[in-house]
Amino acid sequence: MAMARFAHWLLTRTSAAGAREALIGDLMEEIAQGRSSWCVLQELVGLYGFGFAAQARQSVRITPLFVALALGLLLVGAASIASLEQVVETWTSVYYLAGTVSLFAHVMSRSTASRTLMIADAGLGARDSGQA
Repeated sequence: MAMARFAHWLLTRTSAAGAREALIGDLMEEIAQGRSSWCVLQELVGLYGFGFAAQARQSVRITPLFVALALGLLLVGAASIASLEQVVETWTSVYYLAGTVSLFAHVMSRSTASRTLMIADAGLGARDSGQA
């Protein structure tokens, strides 16, 4: 019951970091129906996490340094949960998969751009020869 009172106090006193009113209303209904404290806590974390992510997406500029720091924190967190061997194996797999997808995307974008350029050049050449 204390968790329900805390959740009610938190939701009425704060803006839930930009969360939609419908989500707050749904959580208040679940509290009124007698949800367990664990469920209410999970909902609160999700609600405020959603609001924080939305606010961060609008205000944070993603730079290479930010990406490197985020990946470093992810690796340190993973190493604290699993063995170093498992972390390195998983990271290598993700690295190779992401590199392969990136390579194919790059090749496709270059081939599409070159095809567009060739089509534009062919059209320009046809107009030039017709005018001469």
